Amino acid sequence: MGRLLAKWGAVGASALLLVACGPAPKPKPKDDKPKVTQEKPKNDGGPTADSIKLFEAGVQALEKGPEGYREAAEAFEGAVGVSPKYHVALLNLAYSYEKLGRYKDAAATYRKLIDQNVQDRGVTLALGRTLLLSGDVELAVTEFESVLRKNPEDLEARNNLAAGYLAKGDNETALRYVKEVLAVQPKNVPAIINLGLLYLEQKKLPLALLMFKKALSYDEKNARAHNNLGLTYFQMNLVPLAVLEWEQAVGLDPTMDEARLNLASVYLDYLDYAAALTQFQKVRDRFPSHYQATVGAANALYGTSDYEGAAKLYAESLAIKAGNAEVLMRVGKINEEQLGKPDVAIEYYKQYIEAANPPADAPIRATVKFLEQAAKQGTMPGAGPGGAPAGDGTEEPGDGAEGGDEAKAPAEGGDEVKAPADGGDEAKAPADGGDEAKAPADGGDEAKAPAEGGDEAKAPAEVGDEAKGGDEAEAPAAAGDEAEGGDAAPEG
Repeated sequence: MGRLLAKWGAVGASALLLVACGPAPKPKPKDDKPKVTQEKPKNDGGPTADSIKLFEAGVQALEKGPEGYREAAEAFEGAVGVSPKYHVALLNLAYSYEKLGRYKDAAATYRKLIDQNVQDRGVTLALGRTLLLSGDVELAVTEFESVLRKNPEDLEARNNLAAGYLAKGDNETALRYVKEVLAVQPKNVPAIINLGLLYLEQKKLPLALLMFKKALSYDEKNARAHNNLGLTYFQMNLVPLAVLEWEQAVGLDPTMDEARLNLASVYLDYLDYAAALTQFQKVRDRFPSHYQATVGAANALYGTSDYEGAAKLYAESLAIKAGNAEVLMRVGKINEEQLGKPDVAIEYYKQYIEAANPPADAPIRATVKFLEQAAKQGTMPGAGPGGAPAGDGTEEPGDGAEGGDEAKAPAEGGDEVKAPADGGDEAKAPADGGDEAKAPADGGDEAKAPAEGGDEAKAPAEVGDEAKGGDEAEAPAAAGDEAEGGDAAPEG
């Protein structure tokens, strides 16, 4: 992005004091002309001392890494509240929203910059990226096309368009844009990743493997290439290699929640509940209301026999997404069998019946009647050993509850593949690249990885510098919802 330097001026006045010796001066004739008082210049919405102080606090928070993103956003919000036309603060605010997965908020902030006549291709591409990640694929493509019309040679815009069309499911058009980039830059990593995602979508696993390895040969620290290589290994049933790639992805980019969720899903499937819980909790540390991570953490807590903690998180997940029949059944089972709270269990079972509408002869209906009758007679059963909570009393907690679909790899330029954890089911490891399970990261849009269009915007470290919008985003393999918990496109 070009430098967005906020301009403001200061008006100063100096008085020349003349000192003379000798007799007192004669009085001057009275001046009857009205005196004109010069008004102090009004702030036009640009930076002030207060907003600059807030801006600097935001930059310091960003330098802390992921744990400082929320603090940074609050500081930049304060700066923009004082100075609505403080462009550098707006740009950093949008960047902070992106890092928090609040893609809809980020898009709205980039739009404010454009509405204030900030003419910068980087801002327009960033707007498109965040629109893509928030699920507004058509609007995202429109923004990318506007950049390409102004500069037909713009490879970054082409990579983002490839990401957009991958998100739309138009693989033919996506491939055309990828080829146009590679014809000019054969070593363009985002384009190579997008090509790998196309092959992954088509189940051409050896070709997908070749592309992701090729991308890493040019950029060994590309976290998205590692994540997508892990997905390819997983689909080839090479789980240990997949885990190694996801671990590398997380090591390179601690905010890559897609890789964390994939890791946690595998750990959960292989009964390593403690390791799974660690990954789910790291996502929740950033996005407390991340649905997928909340359900996964609840499953992991159950596996470690922390039934009270599991019940609490299942209840939290229902506050985020009500009416999930599988979760309702599970938390009911925990209260009945492990916590000795049949009265609480009855309420969850009733909600389950309302949500799932099981057959009239379903065992759960008889269970509710039995528990209600026991309550009337004062003979309610207490806690027992019980098994893992299940949808119908027979499922084990390892089975997926609702989100049976597997995670899809993001088309470079878009979201990354996310392990399905929707609906209270445990997060399952992606098996064949099916639909992406996308979970709201913090009550907002789902956190989605940028499509291989490049890195996300990077915030400036000093006042006056712009937050650098970095490379393009990567394309989501399937347009999703939210994150911040939140939704990006490719690099040129």
